[in-house]
Amino acid sequence: MNVFYFLLSICMVEAALGFFYYLITPKSMRVIGKVDYKSLAKGSLERMFLMISLINGYPHALTLFGTLKLATRLKRDSEGDKKKESLYNDFYLLGNFVSIICSFFYVYLYDMLIIATIK
Repeated sequence: MNVFYFLLSICMVEAALGFFYYLITPKSMRVIGKVDYKSLAKGSLERMFLMISLINGYPHALTLFGTLKLATRLKRDSEGDKKKESLYNDFYLLGNFVSIICSFFYVYLYDMLIIATIK
């Protein structure tokens, strides 16, 4: 039953994150009334990767995560408009911090709901 609560909690947090990210997305990047499911799926996959890595004792995955995110971000810097770029950078940084914090929360839930019942 605790596995059910664990998975339900993750689904609820992911749904809340989707709404949160929609709200904080700069208007210049957002299409009104349309949800970017591809970005939501990528974010969920990133958080699951971090959660699984941390649960299995590989905190170095945080470094890998940061490196991959930086590598995918480098091209964006050369596109021009400094104000738009600054807004995008703030959104990007906030989104990454929220993803990492959620991954830590998932590991905490895993410890409380799954591991605690085994001991």
